[in-house]
Amino acid sequence: MKRETSARLSLSPRNELGIIAVHALSTWFMVGMIWTVHIVHYPLFAFVGNETYEDFQAKHVDVIGRLLVMPWLVEGLSALALLLCLSGSLRKFAVIGALLMLSIMALSAFVSAPAHGELANGFDLEVHSDLMLGNLIRSILWTARGCVAAAILWVTVRPLIGKVGT
Repeated sequence: MKRETSARLSLSPRNELGIIAVHALSTWFMVGMIWTVHIVHYPLFAFVGNETYEDFQAKHVDVIGRLLVMPWLVEGLSALALLLCLSGSLRKFAVIGALLMLSIMALSAFVSAPAHGELANGFDLEVHSDLMLGNLIRSILWTARGCVAAAILWVTVRPLIGKVGT
């Protein structure tokens, strides 16, 4: 017997679409940021130089933290809202997205943050390599989250497209 999952929080279609759109936008902002950090910013750590590296690392952690706290918070809160307001197959997508976010958070807590802590004492090639590998995995997971968010948005908006012209 097939069991339909029902929403725990009932929202108007307009509010639900708003949460879905905010979620997709904040997730794709984070996807862009994580890939920018991975491709541009983290590789440059190796070129800073020993004399200024500790100050650079401290400034990086401070600035990137302040830049990303709000979009990551919006992404997380909107992901939670999706878990509460979506039903059926869309809720399954939301659960997949939430599991990906938990994986990203675990990598951040257990790989990235400790690596930045070690790099605060000076550049270390092995620690930097660990940071790069952990961040590559986070980048891939965040891209998967972006695809899930896009799928939720598409499935929600697709039926409305035909109604726009009428």
